[in-house]
Amino acid sequence: MSSILWIDLQPSVFCFNKKLACILSQSRHVRRWSFQHDLDEICSLSTIFDFLRETVDQLDSPPHVVAHGLSGTVASLFARQFPTLFRSLTLISVDPISTNQWTSHYLEMRRKLPCARSSILSHIVPLLFDKKSNYTNLVLSGFFEKCLDSDFIPGSIASHSLLPNLSSIDIPLSIINGSHDFVIDQNSALRWKPHLNNGDRFYSLPGGHHFSHFSQPKLYGELINSFLEMIPDSFSTAFPDQFNPSLSRKISS
Repeated sequence: MSSILWIDLQPSVFCFNKKLACILSQSRHVRRWSFQHDLDEICSLSTIFDFLRETVDQLDSPPHVVAHGLSGTVASLFARQFPTLFRSLTLISVDPISTNQWTSHYLEMRRKLPCARSSILSHIVPLLFDKKSNYTNLVLSGFFEKCLDSDFIPGSIASHSLLPNLSSIDIPLSIINGSHDFVIDQNSALRWKPHLNNGDRFYSLPGGHHFSHFSQPKLYGELINSFLEMIPDSFSTAFPDQFNPSLSRKISS
């Protein structure tokens, strides 16, 4: 059975992915690829690709890749360039428009509003999760502050750094987005539709937010495992006949 590689470009907030990663590890071997660049050095997409390819080349076989948010955007761009290195790709809270990231919303607000970082984060962070609490908001904001200071983020307050938008890839693709994700609006399904190949899946979770997999890891685990079980270990870049097409769908949480 093929293993899972969880791609993580923002390790400061990986704690919100950990529950789901643990659930997936109950049925498959899960590895985590974490990237943290030197703050004194310029980090480009090609730099990330070089490090990621070096890791994947060392594996016994192409892995099933899972990634959230910005990590999913980069994983999709990598898969488009190197389709034979992944067996499949599962994206959580990812939009074809690459600028639809929580960090993009934060940076845009910092540019336009005369507000401190803490004030903007206190507004944004509750919108990313299913439940609201003043105490948890204060705690969670600390993780996102660290992410802004330490992790890979395209652009800055002073300048824009755009990633290419996403398009079709030549491996099985599954997308799980939330219908109430303020980072990715409900039209994401329409934007993904032209890029879905035969057999790809798109799930829209009613009421789901950007980090709903943190509060509903079991549901996300079931969706991911059901997708991976349909992909034979001998899968190649051409879809097998038994891999039936799946339309965009909504499911109950």
